[in-house]
Amino acid sequence: MANFKIRAVTLHYGLDWTVDVVEDMSFKLLEARDRVSSSLEVSVESVRLTLASLEGLREAVEASRKISNLDLNGVFVNIGGYRIGGEEDVGRAADVAESGVFMSILYSGGGWGEARLVSRVFHEAASRSPDYPVHIAFNPSGKGLFTPYYPLSYAERGRTAVTVALLYPRYLSEAYRSGGIEMVKRAAVEAGRLALKVGEEVSKALDVGGGVYVDLSVSPWMEETVLGLVEEVAGVRLPEPGFAWGVAEVNEAILSAAEKLGRYTGFNEVQLPVAEDLKLKLRVAEGETRARDLLRLAGSCLAGLDMAVVPSGVDQVAGLVLESVAYTKAKGRVVGLRVIPVDDVEPGDRVYLERFGEVPVIPV
Repeated sequence: MANFKIRAVTLHYGLDWTVDVVEDMSFKLLEARDRVSSSLEVSVESVRLTLASLEGLREAVEASRKISNLDLNGVFVNIGGYRIGGEEDVGRAADVAESGVFMSILYSGGGWGEARLVSRVFHEAASRSPDYPVHIAFNPSGKGLFTPYYPLSYAERGRTAVTVALLYPRYLSEAYRSGGIEMVKRAAVEAGRLALKVGEEVSKALDVGGGVYVDLSVSPWMEETVLGLVEEVAGVRLPEPGFAWGVAEVNEAILSAAEKLGRYTGFNEVQLPVAEDLKLKLRVAEGETRARDLLRLAGSCLAGLDMAVVPSGVDQVAGLVLESVAYTKAKGRVVGLRVIPVDDVEPGDRVYLERFGEVPVIPV
């Protein structure tokens, strides 16, 4: 068995689709996952199906409700990216999130007015349940992002393809201890090669013609802590000065590995989703780290502010929306945003999320 896991195998289905197609492709994905896991002796944690965007949010709500009634055996489904045109769309986006289907919100360039509408989507979804905003993310670029990472994943019209993400912070930490940042590069290349093999086998099983790609991003899952890796490389704790240098060092190693592999897509960066990293939860609970601290790490190429539970406040969250737009423009790459605004909480309080356990509230 490999010393790391495949975080996700995603089929990007850019053709016209129906609910029957969703059910059929999900079944085929699960079959392919089981076959590949056995033949290549690697654990595949998640199977995902990203669909071509529909005409608008009205259609997305109807489709997501139908999809939610299917028994997909744990396959995650994303129905693309949509713009928020007004108050009706706020409710519709929250309806999609409530269904359990994933989607992204695309920015149109509307400044504070649009940012408040996006903020209202997060607030409306969270008012129904703190678990619902998990299914939504804001994409400041206004264009789809070809990545296995949800909710920002999209499917290009007319194309089917497979992407793969890795779960390997511990594997990279061991590599760093054995030989520094150069060993991190080598370890990422080795892991990426196996990820591409996994994707190729899935692609063959599904007769997919649009290619196979890997996103080498270093993302956490609880004990598999990305923060631990970056703090070790940086030599300081978050949010102390020097931490961003550690982020940049790891990102440089990951991008170098991705370029060596050739077939890469998406972020290929350090990711620090608050709810998914036990060590990051601890740092937030200590009270020294703010949401803006994490978002501003975009300067050293962090993928964005993700899975952060914040006190409710439409204008404050709208400000984070616009900050992510500004960083996206400056960086030239997507700096995404996914927050969970909750009423009647203070920084340091804890909010329970179904898949993620107790998450400390972070100040904006």
